[in-house]
Amino acid sequence: MVKKIVFFCFPPVIKHHYKRFGVEILKDNGFEVRVYDFSPIVFPALRKESTFIDQPTSKDYFLFHEKGEALQAIHELDSECFVVVTGFYQEETFEIYRALSKANLPYTFWGVNSNTVGIGKYDKSLLWLWKFIFKFKHFNLKKLKRLLYKPILAPVFGIRSPDVCILGGEKSLELNGTAALIGEKTELLWTHTHDYDTYLTDLHKKEVEENIAVFIEPSGPMFPWDELLPHENAAWTVERYYPSQCRFFDYVEKELGLEVIVAAHPKSNHADDHPEYYGKRRTIRNQILPLIKKSKLVMTHSSTALSFAVLEKKPILILTTAEFEENDIPTSREFKAIASSLGTIPINVDATPYSIDWGKKLLVNEDLYLSYEQLYLKKADSEKLNSWQILANRLKQSSY
Repeated sequence: MVKKIVFFCFPPVIKHHYKRFGVEILKDNGFEVRVYDFSPIVFPALRKESTFIDQPTSKDYFLFHEKGEALQAIHELDSECFVVVTGFYQEETFEIYRALSKANLPYTFWGVNSNTVGIGKYDKSLLWLWKFIFKFKHFNLKKLKRLLYKPILAPVFGIRSPDVCILGGEKSLELNGTAALIGEKTELLWTHTHDYDTYLTDLHKKEVEENIAVFIEPSGPMFPWDELLPHENAAWTVERYYPSQCRFFDYVEKELGLEVIVAAHPKSNHADDHPEYYGKRRTIRNQILPLIKKSKLVMTHSSTALSFAVLEKKPILILTTAEFEENDIPTSREFKAIASSLGTIPINVDATPYSIDWGKKLLVNEDLYLSYEQLYLKKADSEKLNSWQILANRLKQSSY
């Protein structure tokens, strides 16, 4: 019988994650909860160079700096434990996955979030191998390692598939790809995204609409995060990004008579609430859903918090920049895919002079918004309960 739930986290953990992981809900259901933060081992550059605020201090939080210490802690987990893995199988996480497999503990992969591009199709054929060999005719050690840690080869190294995979929208299975290690015996547990959980909690809280437009702030470039991960490249600079954004915000405020407010990213650490680099605009933390409810327009790049704008049926502008377009990186392709799914195209904030048909841009296609919700946030027939309550209910019925 499962009595303890242990989260395996690869990027650094902040207090915000405790709510995201439903820690209190799981405790209320009678489970002991622990959070294992492996970031110093798995993503040392991210741990060292990113900005941290609100770091956990509770007794159920464990930060591991040494690989041997981490592997020993996994080995010591007992048969009453059920593990929730919050990150994909890859070279950097290999040792943790292997230790978990050796311990033979039941575990779930948390795969509720998915962007419109994904990290690979749910395809177990060997077609990818031929493409890889064709692309890299001349192998070096780095390319060989990338091949060896492909998820399809995980069974060769004794890596087990998850017993359960927690999924969100209809596309989450396909777009999370084989990095989730889903096997033939993996149970698919359909829940929904973290943002949908937040929305359920605030469903009946009404806000009066105001003359504001909300910009959902990304984590960088002032406070880098994703770009510090392996195989990621920074596509923006502080020197170019913020002037470009402010120039477009000025235009929006003049054209629409709306005040642009920045909904601060939870991993940001602004020195004050009217930072100079945003043109001294109001920058507010931990109020993203109320701000979106109050707004008449939402602007973003590709934040998961876009979910709130979709659920609230707000007009959405997907913004890109010259830096993103010049680099032709997957992120810019993601912007285009998100915009297309909502019936629009991205706006390049550096493409001046602006020529925007506001009549079209401010229209909301409710059919497309509903489709987006079902594909990327919540499968139509999944329970309308908090995701972690759905998991708790399932574990109470399980024989693990």
